[in-house]
Amino acid sequence: MGDKGDKPFQLTFNGFLKVDLQGSRVTSDGGLVLVRELDERLGLGKLINEHLGDTRQGENTKFPLADLVRQSVYSRLAGYEVTMPFASPPTRPSA
Repeated sequence: MGDKGDKPFQLTFNGFLKVDLQGSRVTSDGGLVLVRELDERLGLGKLINEHLGDTRQGENTKFPLADLVRQSVYSRLAGYEVTMPFASPPTRPSA
């Protein structure tokens, strides 16, 4: 794969994009395009909607749950640091 004789990989979620792996010319986040293709072909958004309950209310429902899960998964796959603002209780200054 990636040799000059191989044909570029056609993406189904965006017909204008083609993937042609050429070794060192691939960017660090370029692999996420393939993750998105896998996501689309497996129907992960539909699975998320079918199997994860969304109990958010009000302004917290601005973005669909499937999009939030997708963003979280993609960022981890890309190697970005996971920040969890709710992981530890806030510290209060001493009086």
